[in-house]
Amino acid sequence: MSNDLSESVSQWMIKAEEDWEAVQIMAAHSRPPFSLVCFHCQQYIEKLLKALLTKNGIEAPHTHNLRRLIQLVESYAPRLTLLTDLSDALSAHGVLSRYPDETYIADSLEMRRMIKAAQELSEIIFIALTEDSKK
Repeated sequence: MSNDLSESVSQWMIKAEEDWEAVQIMAAHSRPPFSLVCFHCQQYIEKLLKALLTKNGIEAPHTHNLRRLIQLVESYAPRLTLLTDLSDALSAHGVLSRYPDETYIADSLEMRRMIKAAQELSEIIFIALTEDSKK
């Protein structure tokens, strides 16, 4: 991997870690902002997927749709396709939590579900990030 590519991957990873740190801090609060925790879970996975794309020489598109990003990295992390339901649930939080909407109300259960989803997806992504590129 070239130095420029390595630096780009590192930048995505730094941004992803910031989102995960936000998840940890907010979720531990006595009154966590549920929707914001869910949003940062989505952001964490989005940025990890974009790091994986970048690592493999694919320009990360400007999308928050995790299913689309998973389709692009499928050959590098095929197990992710087994978790598309989780990625779809997280994708919804990447948009819904940004705007007021009476139909969207995150609660403690949803927050815990999204944290677990992010953990499951990130485990697979980290394995793919540490493997040698197939290119």
